[in-house]
Parts: sequence; structure tokens; C-alpha cells
Amino acid sequence: MGKLPAKIISYAFHPLMMPSYLFAIVMLYLPDALQPMSRKVTLYILLLIFITTFMIPLFSMLGLRTALAISSLHLEKRKERILPFAFITLFYGLTTYLFHTKIDVNDFLLSIFIGATGAVALITLITVFYKISVHATAVGCMMGSLLAMIYRFPMNELLWPFCFITLLGGAILSARLSLNAHTSAEVYTGLGLGFAASFTSVYFLS
Repeated sequence: MGKLPAKIISYAFHPLMMPSYLFAIVMLYLPDALQPMSRKVTLYILLLIFITTFMIPLFSMLGLRTALAISSLHLEKRKERILPFAFITLFYGLTTYLFHTKIDVNDFLLSIFIGATGAVALITLITVFYKISVHATAVGCMMGSLLAMIYRFPMNELLWPFCFITLLGGAILSARLSLNAHTSAEVYTGLGLGFAASFTSVYFLS
């Protein structure tokens, strides 16, 4: 894969965008799982997810960059990843807490964010010792969540979205390898971690 397509894919499918993409897929292909929330409420929740899992973490990283706590937003150095990942874990955990205590969403939606928060927390701990691909972890979370939904909700239309995300995941992993951002081991470790965390959470907790 060329450098330009690899960069475009890496930016378009940034890990922080994956929760918003996943919720949008659920809204379109499995709306019954979000009941009793109305369509209007789910749109508000999508906006909340976008703000708390993308915008706020992004601005926190910009703040760290301005304060020279990190040398680049790409977080190429393993040690520089620990603090931003800790902040992201905090924001994901806060989102999960708000869903559970303030918005009172159903167990299905809550299980998705428990899995995502768990995956980010594990990445943070692992990064203390070993660099891991967050792009691969994010796509693994999407694949694991969707496959668990297919098993848990037999009457669904998620097979094609799952196939698309699987193919997209291959493109994302290829892009990260083409940019020399990660080794094969770092990519496959991230994919496996994200898949296992999300599949387990959605399958057993929803």
C-alpha cells in the first residue's frame, strides 16, 4: 500500500472515531437493541459519544502537545503514549459511568462501552512495557462487538457490516504496517486484544 492511501486510511479511521462509527452502525442495522430509546435520543447519544470519546480526548492530546508533554500527536514513542492513554481511559470510563448512572441506557449499550474502556485500560498498562497498535485494537473492538451482536441477536442485519469492517480492518492493519508505525506483532496483538475484550463484554454482559 502506498504512503498516501495509508495515511488517509489511518486518519479517516482514527481509533478515537471507532466508538462513534460503531454506534452509528448499531443505529442503522440493529435499532431494536437500543429500545426503549427514541430515534431522537439515540442521535443525542451519538453526539455525546462523539464529544466524550473523540473531541475531548483530542483536545487533551493537543494540550499535552502544547505543554511539550508529548513530541507529536502521532505518539510514535512508546513512553509518550502512557499519559495520553491514561487520559483516554479516564474519558472512556467517564462516558461509561454517565451512561450507567445519568442516562440509564440498556445493558447492551453499556456492555459495548465496558468492553471499549477495558480495552483502552489494558492498552495503557501494556504500553508501560510494550508498544501496541491502537488502530488495530480499535478495529478489533468493532469486529468483536459486531460478532457478539450477531450471536446475541439472531434476528439482525449485521452480517454485511461485520464483513465490511473485517475487510476494512485488513486495510487499516496494512496501512499501519506500510507506514512503519508498528511491527506485525504489535498490530496482531492489538487486534486480538480489542477483539477479545469487546466480544467478551458484549456477549456476556448484554
